[in-house]
Amino acid sequence: MLELLRPEDCCGCTACANICGHGAITMEVDQKGFQYPKINESLCTDCGLCDRVCPIIGRKCMNLNQKNYKMIYAGRIKDDKALLESASGGAFWALASYVISDGGIVFGATYDYDMRVVHRGTDTLEGCRAFQGSKYSQSDTFQAFREIRSIVRSGRKVLFTGTPCQVDGLLRFLIKKYDNLLTMDVVCHAVPSPKIFADYISYVNNRHKSRLSNLTMRDKTRHGWGHPYSYRYDFSDGKSLVDSCKVIDWGRIYFSRLVNRPCCHECKYTNLNRPSDISVADFWDDRNLRPDLYSNKGTSLLIVNTSVGASVLKLLSDKLQLLPVTEKEAMQPSLDCPTIDDHRSVIFWNDYAIYGFNYILKKYFDDTPYQKCKNILKKILSYFGIWHPK
Repeated sequence: MLELLRPEDCCGCTACANICGHGAITMEVDQKGFQYPKINESLCTDCGLCDRVCPIIGRKCMNLNQKNYKMIYAGRIKDDKALLESASGGAFWALASYVISDGGIVFGATYDYDMRVVHRGTDTLEGCRAFQGSKYSQSDTFQAFREIRSIVRSGRKVLFTGTPCQVDGLLRFLIKKYDNLLTMDVVCHAVPSPKIFADYISYVNNRHKSRLSNLTMRDKTRHGWGHPYSYRYDFSDGKSLVDSCKVIDWGRIYFSRLVNRPCCHECKYTNLNRPSDISVADFWDDRNLRPDLYSNKGTSLLIVNTSVGASVLKLLSDKLQLLPVTEKEAMQPSLDCPTIDDHRSVIFWNDYAIYGFNYILKKYFDDTPYQKCKNILKKILSYFGIWHPK
């Protein structure tokens, strides 16, 4: 029987709840908005399957210093439209196009009607557009895992993209290796609370007096691709705004390290021992490290971990520009060590429990009056082309 002694020992992948044939495990949301398994001991037969498929238990028994990659590339899709709509270099779109053209199904993270991040599948390229771009909130994979099992058993090709713990959870849940399953993990900073994200969406809706229908967290239309992220807010009434001055952008909350899932601060995947066929990330600092491939349209880092991943990328040579890079050039914080917890996190969550979202938004994330004036001035100067963010 699965014993969860600490919240740090669960990544919320749902593999345990999905594998249980007796319905003894359900996923329940805690006060911070994260899902954890709850076991009904009267239904449990103590078969041990939940322990067997748990990625955290599995990774604790592995030598995580052992690197398993075969090749590392910097890459960029050759389709300019797809590149503009992608978070970095468009690697996902190239793989998704390949799987769809072969009659397969692609699973990725998308927003539902209420802007909750969930994993869904599609067999059309148009449907894959919803999976493009970064979504900085933990997604719900429960429904997707069982759908994928049914599809791969039928022999149909599947591409699954997600965080490395989600990919690992899926592979362990399936137990058997399927040649028609292609997996791609995203090198992950951490996953923030879906509850805090839901509060943020309500805050945006209230500030703009409209319902948010899409949030692009890495918009390239204004400043191109780089460290200063632009956020595009699309509303159901047709209004679309980039870097809205009415709201605090989600990145300030996400990158604060205050709203992360506890296991992220002990992450077992911040290394070069990856569970997927291909790992993708931003290839940052290419202007200095590899000026020969720099572009302000975005560049992906692709870590090829399996022979399957290598074979697929070889087939995509006409769609992806791929240049080999060294491990040193590829390394970044999320491949080296877990994101460190903020020392204020206990006080933060106590404040949130007592006073709610609006209070913590103002206390921890709001600008001073001076900074607000400075930001407005920057937006005006940027609009007229006088000032450009670095």
